[in-house]
Amino acid sequence: MFQFFKTNKKKLIVALGICESSVQLAILKVVTEDQVSGSVLMHAGEAWQLVVNDEELISDHNPLAAIETLISRYDSFDFKKHPVQLVLGSSLVEQVAVERPDVPEQDIVPTLQWTLKDLVSIPADDLLLDYYDIPVQVAGAKKINVVATSRKKIQPLVTFLASQGMQVAGIVNQDMALTQWLEEELRGMLVSQSAGERAQLHIIAKQQLVVSRRLPAAFNLATIDPEDIGELENLSIELQRSQDFYTGQLRQAPLADIELAIDHKNAKAIAEVIGAQLGMQVSMLAYPAWAKELAAGDYSDLAAISGLLWFMFSQAPGAKGTSS
Repeated sequence: MFQFFKTNKKKLIVALGICESSVQLAILKVVTEDQVSGSVLMHAGEAWQLVVNDEELISDHNPLAAIETLISRYDSFDFKKHPVQLVLGSSLVEQVAVERPDVPEQDIVPTLQWTLKDLVSIPADDLLLDYYDIPVQVAGAKKINVVATSRKKIQPLVTFLASQGMQVAGIVNQDMALTQWLEEELRGMLVSQSAGERAQLHIIAKQQLVVSRRLPAAFNLATIDPEDIGELENLSIELQRSQDFYTGQLRQAPLADIELAIDHKNAKAIAEVIGAQLGMQVSMLAYPAWAKELAAGDYSDLAAISGLLWFMFSQAPGAKGTSS
C-alpha cells in the first residue's frame, strides 16, 4: 500500500506504527556473526537483529510530536538514507469495498479519488488512497478494497522524516501488514485490538487478506470478563458469523484456528472459553522468534513489528528464515 521507492542501503530498517494512542518504533539492524546474540532474522543472506522496540504515547492527538521524540531518543543510529515503513492503525484509515472501475490499471486510483466522496468522510481533495484486490470473492463479484487516509494528517509525518534524511519506503494499513504474521501456506483468523481502537477481525489465507472488519464497539477485548459467559458467547457468535461467511458465501474450507492479539491479563482464559464455544483451537498470536527478546508481550508493538515484517517479506515472498 502506498509504495514509494526502495533503497539499496538497508543496514537499518525502521518501522513506525501510528495508532490512536501511541506511536511505536521498531528497528532491525544487520549484524555480523560475532555480533549475534539471541535469535536473528535471516534475509537476503544477511542476519538482522531487532535492536529497538519502543513506543511513545500521543498527546493532544499529535502523532508528529511522538515521532519526533522517538527519533530524537535514538538519533545515535544515524537514520539518514535508511528506509522507514509507516504503518497506520485503524483509527487513521477508512476502508470500503467497491466495484473495480472498468478503466486501465493506471487510472484506477485517479478514478477512485472522486467516486469515493460519498463513501468516506475524508474530502476528495484530501484523500490519500490505494487499493488491493480481494483474493476470494462471492461468485460473480469483481470488487476491490480501497484504503483511504487524510493527506493532511500524513504529509507532516512524511515531511519530518524526510527532513531527518530518512527514506519513506511506503505506507501500509495495519490490517494489511498483519498478513505477514502467518506462514505463507496457512489460513487463519486473527482478532486484535490496539489501545483506544475498535477490535478487528481478519481472515488471512496464504498471506492475503480475505476478510477484514471491525467488531461492534460493545466488544472491548481489553476489559472483557472471562467469567461472563454471556458476553463471551456474543463474541463467539461474531467470530462464527465471519467463519460462516468465509465457508458459505466464499465457499472456502473451514478455518481450524483463531489467534488473539489482545492485551488482557486473562487472555489465555478467554481463548480457552472461546475455543470451547466454537470447537476451534484458539491461542495467543506468537511473536516471531527474532522479536521475542524485545517484544512488549502485550501486543502494544503490533503495528511496528508488522511494519518490519511487511517491509521484509511483502517484497520477497518465501524469505522468512530465523536462526539463533
